[in-house]
Amino acid sequence: MKALSAGWPEIRERVRAAGALALFLDYDGTLTPIVRHPSQARLSAGTRRLLRKLSVEEQIWVAVVSGRALEDVRRMTGVNRICYVGNHGLELEGPKLLYVNPTAKKCRPVLRRIARRLNKAVAAIPGAWIEDKGFTLTLHFRQAAPAGKKLARGLFHGVVRPYRKKKQVRITAGKEVFEVQPPVRWTKGTAVSWLLARRAALSPGPVLPVYLGDDLTDEDAFRALGTRGISVAVGAGNPLTRAQYRVRSSSEAVRFLRRLLREWKHRAERGADRAGRGDQRRVQRHIARPA
Repeated sequence: MKALSAGWPEIRERVRAAGALALFLDYDGTLTPIVRHPSQARLSAGTRRLLRKLSVEEQIWVAVVSGRALEDVRRMTGVNRICYVGNHGLELEGPKLLYVNPTAKKCRPVLRRIARRLNKAVAAIPGAWIEDKGFTLTLHFRQAAPAGKKLARGLFHGVVRPYRKKKQVRITAGKEVFEVQPPVRWTKGTAVSWLLARRAALSPGPVLPVYLGDDLTDEDAFRALGTRGISVAVGAGNPLTRAQYRVRSSSEAVRFLRRLLREWKHRAERGADRAGRGDQRRVQRHIARPA
């Protein structure tokens, strides 16, 4: 895995050869820094303007891919004309697009029962709390003391284990979180592959997918894209990540998106210049042709 700055020349060549770009962007830790509480992960005005510029650029398609509930990530991002992927791909919404995984719908009664038990279990642990995101549940324990974190982990697994044994749910882990999800292998990678196939069918030329993410759940997307796209891990993170490139922070991730936008615009300008010179040569040949 390379630092993204070292890999820019090869990235630039792939961008120049593409007919369209499909940008898949994680929210927390990628478009915004990691913060103590999810409600504090506010998108900066500059990043929001950048997303809007990307969304109106011809042949650039933008999707924000998050573990948050779709309604939450859409509200936090606040940009129209793009696709939103919530709950790690279980729900999707965009222009002429609306999808909720059917297994996730059926799992809601079980998740409600688990949520009630988890809330009671961790209520006395300062800094630990349960987030009900509709189709998934998350135990947050980033703000807990070391002893509280250990206790929260044990209580979490104690509550969820019976449901997991019955294959009513599955468990995933992230950065100081555990998640309860429906028993279906529908991940960020599945959602990205599905969206990319849809986008490729609508594009006049080859689509270059670009995925930026910082968490363990983004590894599914890195794996799904493989070498057909550009994958960028954000932050120090896991040295064994499947991403091809790395940036150190969310601010570097945003700078990379700005650089992509500039390169895309220059690419379009170069194409227009070549077309203009071609028209001039055709006119000159026509004028020089004897009557």
